[in-house]
Amino acid sequence: MAALRPSDQQVLETLKKAGTGMVVDALAISGIKGGIMGIRPARGSEDYRVAGPAVTVLFAPNRPDTPSLNNYQVIRQSTPGSILVIDGKGLDGHYTGDNQGLCAKKQGLSGVVVFGGARDIAGYRKIGMPLYCTSPATRDKPGEYRLTACNVPVEIGGVSIAPGDIMVCDEDGVVAVPVGFVEQVMKNLNIIQTVETDLSAAIETGAPLEDLRAIIARKH
Repeated sequence: MAALRPSDQQVLETLKKAGTGMVVDALAISGIKGGIMGIRPARGSEDYRVAGPAVTVLFAPNRPDTPSLNNYQVIRQSTPGSILVIDGKGLDGHYTGDNQGLCAKKQGLSGVVVFGGARDIAGYRKIGMPLYCTSPATRDKPGEYRLTACNVPVEIGGVSIAPGDIMVCDEDGVVAVPVGFVEQVMKNLNIIQTVETDLSAAIETGAPLEDLRAIIARKH
């Protein structure tokens, strides 16, 4: 994956500042569901806001032709600023621990997202690596599960994610922005931000419900 350009960095900063709520609304204007179900910030990651391109990792039952891969290899091959996205099928077993978190931190990754469990939450917190997962987990993932592929399309929490899609993470959870729709989402975000400003002002002044409905309708 190529290094991000200055213009790309500006996009990431805008999405990060906007937060997942506004980004979800901006996606919805274009008919895209980007809000990922079931993934929450691990304890200690609630105050982080991160955004970056996805580096995807797929776990699945082992096969004779499964390549010899592990998360460390994928992390070391990742561009700084990326977010590691691990598809663990939502299973309640751990797919990452704090040693991998440290490796990701040293590589300059922005965060780790797991559709499944994670261990060493305190370690991740101490390292300062933002972690988002379905739950803490003391048991390992199923023994037959192996890392079968990286930088391939995955589906986590009801959302399809391709390598390079932009992940936006904060205390509410995780949102995926398809990379081909980033420009449109940025335009939509301007609409959403104006609506939110107007709605807050209307609520502050005690505007009638009809006015609030009219403002909200501008999101669609």
